[in-house]
Amino acid sequence: MKKAFTLVELLVTISIISVLMGLMLVAFNGTKSVARDGRRKADLTSIGSALELYRQDNGKYPTALDGTFYPAYMTAPLSDPKVTQQYVYSPTLTGYYLCAALEMAPAPPMTINCTSSCGVACNYQVANP
Repeated sequence: MKKAFTLVELLVTISIISVLMGLMLVAFNGTKSVARDGRRKADLTSIGSALELYRQDNGKYPTALDGTFYPAYMTAPLSDPKVTQQYVYSPTLTGYYLCAALEMAPAPPMTINCTSSCGVACNYQVANP
């Protein structure tokens, strides 16, 4: 007599594997969001460092991140990992605000001073007032 799996055993095994794959897919998507948020934070820090170099050379912050800022202080503009969003630069009289929209927003709501729109509500900022 041949020993083999029954149809019910195969169906149970396939359904268990499917549930586990679904759970892993959800966890992986959360990991990608965290990675994109980390890139956003690093990008804003890099732009902030370049803005400080600009201020040391020119005595003030730029009014816009344009041709006078690129490529002299950064090789190319950094962009948000999601095409539908963007970073926001808002100069003030004595400093600046850099804003981005994080996917995994911090628990307490932040006060954001950016005057422009990120494409979605900005909930993370780097500032030098």
